[in-house]
Amino acid sequence: MSSLLLVGWLLAVGSSVLLLLARRSAVRSTERVVRACHELRGPLQNVMLALGAPDDDARRPPLRALAVELTRATRAVEDLAVATNGPGSRDEGRRVALVPLVRDLVAVHDVAARTRGRRVVLVAGDAEATVVGDRDRLAQAIGNLVRNAVEHGQGTVRVGVGHGPGHVHVEVADEGQGLRVPIDRLVHGPRRGRRGRGMRIVADALGAHGGRLRSAPSAAGARMVAELPSARPRTALR
Repeated sequence: MSSLLLVGWLLAVGSSVLLLLARRSAVRSTERVVRACHELRGPLQNVMLALGAPDDDARRPPLRALAVELTRATRAVEDLAVATNGPGSRDEGRRVALVPLVRDLVAVHDVAARTRGRRVVLVAGDAEATVVGDRDRLAQAIGNLVRNAVEHGQGTVRVGVGHGPGHVHVEVADEGQGLRVPIDRLVHGPRRGRRGRGMRIVADALGAHGGRLRSAPSAAGARMVAELPSARPRTALR
């Protein structure tokens, strides 16, 4: 092989590698943009539905619940800027009480559910459940779980907060036909559909907090569990 031919071959290989890396980078950037748009759409729709409810409707979400959704939308805009312009600020880790956060998310998603003749309700849970993490990212994770149950499930969506050895969890259950594919395929499979994208957002947010997303056995419907490390000793849990 002549030196010129060898150089040409090396240049061709190098160009192919650079093209492949560029395409992968473009795909990752595009997915980040799509995720940010997905996360922006949901909270804004919820807020618009809530604002459209009659002023005398006792089930209208409190302002603090709308603030949770608007903060989620703000973070989505920040994520969109990061996807197009580069690195942004890091997520903040603070103590987050889960029940108040979940209560607000339930209130605002119940408005969307009622437009479908359904309900989202908060069941009894561990009022002391606390984690260390970014409250907005946790709202993204839990909010996407509830939204998926409203959009893809049936019947009443029940949301609860519980605990186990060294961890706390948020459980979202509906009365539909359950998951048609395993949760791992939704999270790690081809990027298709809003449900799969929502589940990936959930899994990534939980993973960043040292947690995980799993499905649990259910007599009917899907039963999704967001599991997170507890911020308090196991002995303090009741």
